Amino acid sequence: MIESGGLDAAIEVGVAAFRAGEEPPTDDEVWERLTGAGVEPWLAERLLIFLPMAFTRRLLPDVTYPDAMVAPSGTFSLSREPVFAAAYDRAQYADRGEFERIALRSNTFAVINEGLKSGTAMADLELSSPVLTEDLAPIGQGDGGVPSPQAVFEGFLREHGIPLGEDAKVDTKLIVHPAPAGVVMVQVDFAVSHPALAKPWLVESFAGHGPTWREAIGRAVNMFMLGALHPIIDGLLRPGAASDQVERERYEHPDGAFELVLGAQINLFAETVPSAEPLLDRLLEALRAEPLGRKVHGLRLFVAHHDGELLNNEVLLDSEPWPGGEAVVADSPATLPEGRVAVRVFGLLVPA
Repeated sequence: MIESGGLDAAIEVGVAAFRAGEEPPTDDEVWERLTGAGVEPWLAERLLIFLPMAFTRRLLPDVTYPDAMVAPSGTFSLSREPVFAAAYDRAQYADRGEFERIALRSNTFAVINEGLKSGTAMADLELSSPVLTEDLAPIGQGDGGVPSPQAVFEGFLREHGIPLGEDAKVDTKLIVHPAPAGVVMVQVDFAVSHPALAKPWLVESFAGHGPTWREAIGRAVNMFMLGALHPIIDGLLRPGAASDQVERERYEHPDGAFELVLGAQINLFAETVPSAEPLLDRLLEALRAEPLGRKVHGLRLFVAHHDGELLNNEVLLDSEPWPGGEAVVADSPATLPEGRVAVRVFGLLVPA
């Protein structure tokens, strides 16, 4: 049985389906947006039913709600339904727009509204158990068509023998972006916390798109694994555990020597792209003017050009924009003089 902790991405996908469009979608439209992008029917059915129920309970917490739900085959406990439990957890930090699209469409909300109109105080409302006209489909094996980046991230670390606890923590967040019909687009934020870091959290974000949620999330996860995972492991969490997947070089800085632990260069749009090493060298030279405490610092470069014209210029130091680095990129030649090209490099500066 799938655990509620592995449903983080599925719940965000469900919320996005309710939020899509200028007008509130019908149940059929929500269903199509889910299943049409690869959400398995057993999961889509639960998202359609349980998200409005969970959001109503968070929006109107003073009402007494039953834990039981009645189906033709018998009564079951909502709190033991992993999709409902995950939906209720997500509802704790829902925004106004999400409440308006999701909670207000619930039958439970309509019943409460009628009770209030009749003069009953909200604290005195006691609702009967909601009733399903048909039994829910059995919970399927696996992730229901929506992989959990959190589960994947933790799985990567387990494979490298890295325990998670009070010192080392990881977190992920899935953000759904608007996309043309037939395509889904996501951004996945991968975050790690460790006492050795210069800031409490180091965050790296990757985008992915495709016809299904599995493909879109998979692309984002694969780019994270290629470009950022191994420097995080080898430079921070377990030195030496991924030495064959990173490059290490000594970096002299006025505040002391560091080791630069680099992941693979990610190239987009063009097949053959020169190394970004010359640009990285210029960035490291400029970095000597910045104070660096004796902690682990993250450095990330993302630059895109089209026919030599700069389109994207993002240099992050400790997950925050670094204006000095972006000035270096702006004054540097394009990676390729013609066509569209983007380059991404991530590394950690580890006190030597």
